[in-house]
Amino acid sequence: MDAIYDHSRESHWPVLAPSLTTVFSSRLSAGDARDYDAFVASARGSHYSQARSWAPVVMSTKPVTPIYFLLRSGGRVIGAALVLRARLGGMPLPLAQVERGPVCQRKEDLPKVLEALKACTLRHGIARLSVMPYWSEDPQRVASWLEREGFSNHQSFAGRHARTLRINLADIDEAEPFAAPELAKVRHEVRRAERAGVVVRRGERDDLLAFRTMHEDLQCQADKALPQDSWCQALADYFFADDNRGAVFVCESEGEPISVVFVTCHGGLATYAIGASSSTQSRFPKMVLPMAQAVLWAKKIGAHSFDLGGIPLEGDTDPKRGSIAKFKYGFSHTEVSLVHEHVRWF
Repeated sequence: MDAIYDHSRESHWPVLAPSLTTVFSSRLSAGDARDYDAFVASARGSHYSQARSWAPVVMSTKPVTPIYFLLRSGGRVIGAALVLRARLGGMPLPLAQVERGPVCQRKEDLPKVLEALKACTLRHGIARLSVMPYWSEDPQRVASWLEREGFSNHQSFAGRHARTLRINLADIDEAEPFAAPELAKVRHEVRRAERAGVVVRRGERDDLLAFRTMHEDLQCQADKALPQDSWCQALADYFFADDNRGAVFVCESEGEPISVVFVTCHGGLATYAIGASSSTQSRFPKMVLPMAQAVLWAKKIGAHSFDLGGIPLEGDTDPKRGSIAKFKYGFSHTEVSLVHEHVRWF
């Protein structure tokens, strides 16, 4: 277990602050694991990508070692983070990233959590740390705290999104979910798809093969690397392990899958995580039916909001991201700004 030290102005030697203790380990004890899971599941500034259950998905996409960070004050957890340390072969590199974290219950705790996280990463030889706390309330204030701790804004148009759209699920009527005037486009496209005989259903593990084919086609079109074989297995293990944690929806035309949508639910917020569609031509958006069903699923399991995923930052002129955003605006015009990615070199 690491300890947090206060540096007094009178001395260069650290003085232990006994009320603050940290854990920074790739293997948690049973008690620490319970505390980590409970805190990340309930904290207001949390995100599904900070859960231990998401770590295998990340590890299947890039060479990283997950390290779990906990900060306790008087024995009570006030901060947590899934730190992804880069590695080359079996060797750890001095680079680490916290996707959508660190996690806090109160954003006022963030400066203290950042200071502790910085100390832990530095002691373990990490020279570059990237963080992105998941807060939509007063993101500018959070950014100012990050800058005060020595982090600089590293957000790019192509990076993890810092702007999104959300649906207040209290406004969705289960009997006529898309009857509101502002949802007229979605309602129209859903009806067009249904008239064309297209159907949507809950996905099964066997549907991962069709999804992988669609996803790899899109990756090839964008000249991007293809995922490892373990990626789809990790997705299946995550999304089919718990009906309330995640769901998959498959859209079929004439018995063939034409799109697949993955959605998570974490802390009452359902989030569109990933999706893909086939190159088959259609007279309607191929993602509209599975996305609509994902919204209804989120409403049914008691989520309070549905996050449609990223939309471009102001000034981003990428046509593909713009086209995706246009589709999402059919479901909601409630824009939400998030904290940008920030990086510190030690």
